Amino acid sequence: MKKFILAIIFAATALVGVNAQKAGYDPVNAPYGHGQDSVNCRMNLSLMTTAAKAENYQDAVKTWTAVYDNCPASSKNIYIYGPRIFKTLYAKETDAAKKKGYLDLVMEIYDKRMEYFSDVDAKGTILAFKAYDYKELMGDDVDHKVVYKLLGEAIEDMKSEMYPSDAYGHYMIASLMVFLQDNTKKDQYINDYFRTLEYMDEAIKKAKANNDSENANYVLAVKESIETAFVNSGAGDCKTLENFYSAKFAENKDNEEFLNKATGALSQIGCTDTDFYFELSQNLHRLKPSANSALGLANRSLQNKDYDAAMTYYEQAAELESDAGKSSGYMMTLSQILFSQRRYSQARQAAYDALKFNPNNGDAYILIAKMYASSAEGVFSESEKRGLVFAAAVDKLQKAKSVDSNVANEANKLIGQYSRYYMEKEDAFMMGLKEGESVFVPGWIGENTTIRTK
Repeated sequence: MKKFILAIIFAATALVGVNAQKAGYDPVNAPYGHGQDSVNCRMNLSLMTTAAKAENYQDAVKTWTAVYDNCPASSKNIYIYGPRIFKTLYAKETDAAKKKGYLDLVMEIYDKRMEYFSDVDAKGTILAFKAYDYKELMGDDVDHKVVYKLLGEAIEDMKSEMYPSDAYGHYMIASLMVFLQDNTKKDQYINDYFRTLEYMDEAIKKAKANNDSENANYVLAVKESIETAFVNSGAGDCKTLENFYSAKFAENKDNEEFLNKATGALSQIGCTDTDFYFELSQNLHRLKPSANSALGLANRSLQNKDYDAAMTYYEQAAELESDAGKSSGYMMTLSQILFSQRRYSQARQAAYDALKFNPNNGDAYILIAKMYASSAEGVFSESEKRGLVFAAAVDKLQKAKSVDSNVANEANKLIGQYSRYYMEKEDAFMMGLKEGESVFVPGWIGENTTIRTK
């Protein structure tokens, strides 16, 4: 047995000296080669894999080189272990020329992997791994244009199917760095930003449809970091975005996709109070009413103090929005506006509409409670009974806590405040009211509450 093992090692050592791929190599029909070449290839593959798995990368070099040169289509392991081997040697090497050689070889390995194994792994995935290894090896000396090119090609290859999905983030970092190094690349960065977000939104949508919440949440987290970087980049201010989209507006005023993208981008960073945003929204609403266009018109109506029109547009926005949470938020905004005008009945209805979209929106019940407390003086003709209005307000606060634990602290604080205005026990007794009984609160409130006293 010992002699047999030594013979294998001897044979392998002899084989690794062959560096040129043999003429007539057929990667499709004979990936291992023919005859003795096939035997040699399999033996070197086995030895290379064993050494690489043991992280004995120095010993794996010769056998890896043999299979890479002579039977490159024989195993994906060549391209899995190859970068590991030469990244390790790169890290240990001090000679600049040799380090450059290792870097070039790692990049070449990924090109060969695309040549022979593109049917196993998507081109975009291989390009992403190539970009990651390039960044790792270059460190602080990384050329962001190289990363940008590699990941740009990867993402365009896979779009919403990009794997690994953090490539979206690495790509936008590279795009940002290219822009920061050259301000003439601002439009490129902005275009990259919105195109990439479209792919990510579609990726999130697909993940949710497949009940893959883990991946959906991960892509969402990457997206949020990209959005934060964009807002802080200097490219995403209102003036820049308006100039960017206004230059394209004349030829796209009837282009629904463009108008949706422009209004969505401007609203994302709070640029919704300009004439241009209103013009975009009008055109979009004319072509095809949407949540974004309705919101734009609602904002302009508010500026013009046309509250009835604003109310109509907020309601439309809520109905047209596909995200129930956002719809609930739109109705809450409307409720707050109406509340500020002391239009209590309409404000309460808007809050209840918010609850139709999100029954667990505790803020809606808190807002109704505040409406009740604000109108307490004028509900009953007897001032002593205003405590019943505060009791009705506390009913809403208790409901808020029961549906949404996130508002519990605020609800408890308000309960503490409002309970100071409950009816005096003596006043309740004199009016024939008993604590714990149900009583009707008239006026615009028009509902029963439980009598509470102090």
